[in-house]
Amino acid sequence: MTSVEDLKAELARVREENAALTRERDEARRERDELRTAILGMPAAIGVMVGPEHVFTLVNDAWRALEPSYEPLGKPLVDVIPPPLGPRVASMLDRVFQTGEPLIAANVPFSLPGSTEGRFLTFHYSALRRESGEIFGIVFHGMDVTRQFRAQEEVQSLNSRLRTLLALAENAPDGIVVTERGRVTYANPAFRRMSGYGQEIVEATLPDLVDDESWALLEARRQEGASPGAIQASITCCRRDGSTFPGEISTFPIRDEGGQIDAEGAIFRDLTERRRAEQEQQNLQEDLIAAQQRAIRELSTPLIPLARRLVVMPLVGTIDSARSEQILETLLQGIAAHKAAVAILDTTGVRSMDEQVASSLLRTAGAARLLGTEVILTGISPEVARALVEIGTDLSGVVTRGTLEAGVAYALGRRRRSKRRP
Repeated sequence: MTSVEDLKAELARVREENAALTRERDEARRERDELRTAILGMPAAIGVMVGPEHVFTLVNDAWRALEPSYEPLGKPLVDVIPPPLGPRVASMLDRVFQTGEPLIAANVPFSLPGSTEGRFLTFHYSALRRESGEIFGIVFHGMDVTRQFRAQEEVQSLNSRLRTLLALAENAPDGIVVTERGRVTYANPAFRRMSGYGQEIVEATLPDLVDDESWALLEARRQEGASPGAIQASITCCRRDGSTFPGEISTFPIRDEGGQIDAEGAIFRDLTERRRAEQEQQNLQEDLIAAQQRAIRELSTPLIPLARRLVVMPLVGTIDSARSEQILETLLQGIAAHKAAVAILDTTGVRSMDEQVASSLLRTAGAARLLGTEVILTGISPEVARALVEIGTDLSGVVTRGTLEAGVAYALGRRRRSKRRP
């Protein structure tokens, strides 16, 4: 039979075990509370879901901050996260719940009911197991990466724009140059071709690319107070071999994020072909004007062959000194071309005649006689005859007839008389 001492000893042992269990329980509770407090205070969104329907049993303050007005506890996932994201998350959680393998979902677009602000979170899902190894829930850890995601998007957008701008610059027909602190840091293929520089262009400075006069012009424009870095001018560009070509430059400032100018861009255009085309156009225009002038001269001083070795030049309008020279030139060339023995100058259409015009006609007649050609002056009107008398014009060496018809008859009769002479 157990003695009283044995019972007391057993009671003491049980009490000691109970005290130890109580201490262990209290320690476990303390650790649990500390862990819960730590979880609730973490900056990442952390929570626990249990069961195959993923019912929320714990969420920390960071989770609640995503949408303070919405209470998720006691609700399954499909009621907390609406479509289209809810079914996607449920599919991932089902996999973790069934396999026990952790899963990471990066940059998940996330919003709760009532939320107007779109966010991006990266979630880590891990299975919760009992001591037996049975999976009973999932703990999740979500980091708000909205700022990083937006920054990454902006970087990608900037990189895309940079690739686009670089492609435009690399394929532009005009030369594009960037200088920093006066030295070239970039030149596109078009400029390297037009200037004859290869990769050595990065060792050049802007004054190396234009002649002295052009550089002085650019510096003067800067001194005149043009917008910082913004200049447009026609210049002479220099190639690496020392040759030059006409060009056009447009410079512009390149600013940093603070608005300060840290580089300068310049667009060069080779005007060689344009200048050549302009010169060709000018030459064509001059040729056209010359052709028009020749046509006008031919129309204003026509020379008409009437018969063998007989030409007529009808004069119309006003005769000035320039036209007098033209009459002389045309008549002498016509006499030589047609081997004319008689030339008729018909003045029927001449409105007036002064001493200068009369002297010019007499000079023309004298030059024709030197070529062995007789000149007949026809169509002198009474007004012109009176003017010739008043100015004392000597027509003694010139045959005159009142009309062109009479002059032609005289010339033809002269030819017949010449033929009958033995």
